[in-house]
Formats: sequence, structure tokens, C-alpha cells
Amino acid sequence: LLDIRMALRRLRLAPGFTRDFPAAIILVQHMPAAFTTQYAAQLAEFTNIRVKEAENNESIAPGTFYICPGGQHLRVLSTGRIQLDSTSGRVNGYLPNIDITMESVAAFAGALSMGVILTGMGNDGAGGVTAIKAAGGLVLAQDEATSVIFGMPAEAIKTGAVDRVLGID
Repeated sequence: LLDIRMALRRLRLAPGFTRDFPAAIILVQHMPAAFTTQYAAQLAEFTNIRVKEAENNESIAPGTFYICPGGQHLRVLSTGRIQLDSTSGRVNGYLPNIDITMESVAAFAGALSMGVILTGMGNDGAGGVTAIKAAGGLVLAQDEATSVIFGMPAEAIKTGAVDRVLGID
């Protein structure tokens, strides 16, 4: 139930994106595989940006909101293609692992990358925001007042890599 509430809070962000949004968005959540396909379909109903569950070997495109499939790690390769990995298992306790995605985005997009850590448990994302910041990208974290669980944003903030701490709105 808590994961569903956190997912629904993220829906509040989606209406602000449109088809002409000049970047790709990748959403990685600690969700089971059975939930992410339906989540992508529901999210598509609330926004004008193209929303889809990410597929292996597809090229990332501006104006597209990719949902990382549950139970798989997502990397952006140097070619701009998505690589999904279901064989590595949990990394640092997480599957999918947000650090893996953010680190690959930092390597691919460098100073054009942006990482955002929203409400959630644990420290996943702390390594990823460090990589994005080191690449010259921008890092945001959700504030405690609007977080359901402040664990992940707090851990990201502790790294010193977060540029701004903002409310969900």
C-alpha cells in the first residue's frame, strides 16, 4: 500500500510534461515487475508526454517518459540505447537499482544530465546523484515536508551533491 501511495504522489509531476519536452525522462522505482506495465498505462492517462515501459535496445528520445520495468536494472548506453538487465539480481539490495541508471545517464549525458530523488526508503540514488553531479549535471531532492518517507532524499542530501531541495509541487 505504501508503494502505491508513493507512486500516486509521483503522478502529480507527470501533468507538467508535454510531448515537446526537450529531454527524455526515466523513472526508476522499486516496484515489482507485475506493476510497472499497468503503472505506465495509468500514468499516460494523466499527461500529454508519451509514456511507456522501457524496452531493451530502444533509443531514448526527447518527449518520452520511460518507466523502468520492475525486476530489471536499466542503463543508458553510450549509444543512447536502453539496456535492461534481469540477470544481475539485487545490487546493494535493490532491483531495480537507481544508482545503476543514474550512473549510466551521467556517463551518457554528462553536464546535460539531471537526477531527481523523490520520497522512498533506503539509500538507493545516493551514488547516482554523486555521479551526475561529478559529470556537471543538476541534482534535485524532494524535501522532508512533502516526502512520505524521507530516507532516499535524506541520503542523497548527505552526499553534498544535491543542488536544490524542493517540495513535490
